[in-house]
Amino acid sequence: MKNKAVVIQSPQKLQVIDLPIGIPAADEVLVRIHYVALCGSDKKLYAGTYTAPHKYPLIIGHEWVGEVIQAGVEASAKWLPGDIVTGDCSLYCGSCSFCDANNKNHCLNVKKKGIMVDGACAQHIIVNQRHLYHCPVLPDIKALALTEPMAVAVESIINRIPPNKLNKVRQALIIGAGGIGIMALLGLLEQGIPEITIADMSPEKLAVVDSFGFSNVTTVLANFSDANNRLTGHFDLAVEAAGNADALTKIIELANPCGQIVCIGHQQKLTLDFGLIMKKSLTISANIGSTGGFEQALKIISHYSPHINKIISRVLTLETINTYFTSEISSMKDIKVLIDLHSS
Repeated sequence: MKNKAVVIQSPQKLQVIDLPIGIPAADEVLVRIHYVALCGSDKKLYAGTYTAPHKYPLIIGHEWVGEVIQAGVEASAKWLPGDIVTGDCSLYCGSCSFCDANNKNHCLNVKKKGIMVDGACAQHIIVNQRHLYHCPVLPDIKALALTEPMAVAVESIINRIPPNKLNKVRQALIIGAGGIGIMALLGLLEQGIPEITIADMSPEKLAVVDSFGFSNVTTVLANFSDANNRLTGHFDLAVEAAGNADALTKIIELANPCGQIVCIGHQQKLTLDFGLIMKKSLTISANIGSTGGFEQALKIISHYSPHINKIISRVLTLETINTYFTSEISSMKDIKVLIDLHSS
């Protein structure tokens, strides 16, 4: 079997190289990767602008779906050849104080797949069985490559907001119609939220959301740097999934008293009106990481896979990936871009 891998050797230098195929240890599984989805972190790693711990050279990819080829002796009862699987981005140790408290995304020894250690953008990889998840049977497995971002949305919203509070949400706002924002939308629909507004600066991305045909979802074209942006309303829940400081400031104004604000996108310093936060008794939570959300994410994907397939803007091959990274990576029209590891 061949094993080609996509490697960022250094900023703005990407290569497809040949690697040997490893043999799984007793608790490991050899997986044939079908699709890898690109994330904003992959783009920053290529550009040389990623600020969190990382390494070069690096096999990219932490959003993926693949097929079991072979399992080690301790893993062979659970993981059978042909099983469709996906896996964690946060490779946790399982024994530190944060892992013991089920906060594995903050494991003291965590290694981020495709960021701090080699990722899944290779035709074959070896994964420890504790970081694998069985996938449901779907007619088209591409949607399953987006399990990790769906798990981020689940871990950030469904697993963080108490059920008795989430069940009372009547109007929700999502800022950002990118991958995470749309995953948050589908997760909230799964929870039965009656009215959802999703705002973005890209008319192309909002058109994809409109194509879903949900009668209780409203799209709004909004530029949060513009004081005259068209977003109005009062929301019980607001999700910031665009990394936009102006949007996060606006959310505080739009939130209902006792409302919940969830921060997934913005990771920089900013100034907030804490007087208004206190007067409204707002709850602000944040999350980074997907471990803990995979099982629920897979259920949501099984219900909404036709919609998720619509946000796949294009599928690259090993032959076209260099062209994409060198000249097309900055396209604002793309929502999610996949790499087919076995198509030419």
